[in-house]
Amino acid sequence: MYTAYYAILPLLPFAPKDVQDAGLNHRVCLMLALQVFWMTRLSYNTWRRGLFAFKEEDYRWQILRDNLPVWFFHIFHLVFIAAMQNGILFSLGYPAYLALRNPNTPLGGYDALLAALSVIDVMLEFTADNQHYSYQTFKHSKPRIQKPEREEWFWAKQRWSEDDAERGFIVRGLWAWSRHPNFAAEQTFWWLMTLFPILTGPNSLNPPTLQATLSPDTYRSFASFWTAYGSLQPLLPGIIISVLFLGSTAFTEWITSKKYPLRYPAYERRVGMFSPITTIFKGWYLQATGEREKIDRLLWGPVKAVNGANKLD
Repeated sequence: MYTAYYAILPLLPFAPKDVQDAGLNHRVCLMLALQVFWMTRLSYNTWRRGLFAFKEEDYRWQILRDNLPVWFFHIFHLVFIAAMQNGILFSLGYPAYLALRNPNTPLGGYDALLAALSVIDVMLEFTADNQHYSYQTFKHSKPRIQKPEREEWFWAKQRWSEDDAERGFIVRGLWAWSRHPNFAAEQTFWWLMTLFPILTGPNSLNPPTLQATLSPDTYRSFASFWTAYGSLQPLLPGIIISVLFLGSTAFTEWITSKKYPLRYPAYERRVGMFSPITTIFKGWYLQATGEREKIDRLLWGPVKAVNGANKLD
């Protein structure tokens, strides 16, 4: 929403004169197009899960209500849901604002690279969505029903088994490399948006000196802190979305661990929360400690693992 506003701002009569004089900013328009592409994926996945219905909500909200005192949930609702989420949405439009305030230069190599990575990232997230949706559809069908391969998304043609359904959570496809590949891709997308004005603007980031970082005076007032770290503020949208996902993912995994107390903790030990690189190192560590085969059998059955990930898919 905010990105769309900044994209059309040069056409509005109340826009600052320098913004009107610069005309439409092609970089901001490109960012808007990429975000519409991302939004289309999100809307489609939300629609097919039935979450556009007025009476439907994310299952985690009910669990949160059940585990918090009523008065505390009301405060949380007021502070986080009613107030902070609007601030988070505004922060996601901040890169577009920075790009608008930068010189309106022609699109270049960094724009092409970031746009290509954004499209690839959204497609990976869509693949993770489809793999998860295919698995959940199979898991909840009675009797077990699975679409023919030709009707599945190109990278979501896994053939689920009764063992997969009984496990209770997905561990194949992209989910063999990351416990939350959709969340990882979501964060990556907004980090790519964050990088647009940074890589294409006239001013690079200016990290604080080691002396300023270590000095107690830096942290004695907001003014001194901002003097040291203020130049890093273009990174705030990426940092905010990552902190949000760390918190929400930790809560999601707490719920899942209670539902599957044997296998999900094993999955956490075997596969990284977000990064496939973490999964590789976890595999090496478990191999060194002699625990990998046991955990692999618990999660995937007697299937040989390759490069730290399972070779099922």
